[in-house]
Amino acid sequence: MSTGDVKILILETSKKAFKLDINSDHGEKHWNNVEKIGEYLFKKTRADIKVIKLFARLHDIKRENEDYDIEHGLRASKFIEDLYNKKLLNVTERQLNQLMFACEHHSNSDIKSDDITIQVCWDADRLDLWRLGIMPDKELLNTGIAKEDKSIEFAKKLNL
Repeated sequence: MSTGDVKILILETSKKAFKLDINSDHGEKHWNNVEKIGEYLFKKTRADIKVIKLFARLHDIKRENEDYDIEHGLRASKFIEDLYNKKLLNVTERQLNQLMFACEHHSNSDIKSDDITIQVCWDADRLDLWRLGIMPDKELLNTGIAKEDKSIEFAKKLNL
């Protein structure tokens, strides 16, 4: 299966599994923004772009509402494991573990990771808070590149 085929499969799977309106605050535009921000941050790090792109599409896939849904990251992580077990996710075990951890804990700013790929995933998501009219808090970002004003401005422009 080619990279393009995998992307289409993940996008179709995401849309089918997503219970909320695809145009909601946690829907497809957010997924696209997180992917673009992740690609931007990736260029300055040694993060795994495959994990970043999968995170962008899957981290909010199991949200049940637009507000407070503390378990959605854990549900997303289990969904990812299920995709992997069904051989629908072509990743290494390391990538699987990174992706599952990043998704499970992406809403909890108290959880930390030394893994640059996980940090970039979380930063890409947090930098897209502009979609809600919220300026990202540099203190809650993990990587130096995400904390730079030009990165914050890049993310802001995606939501203008």
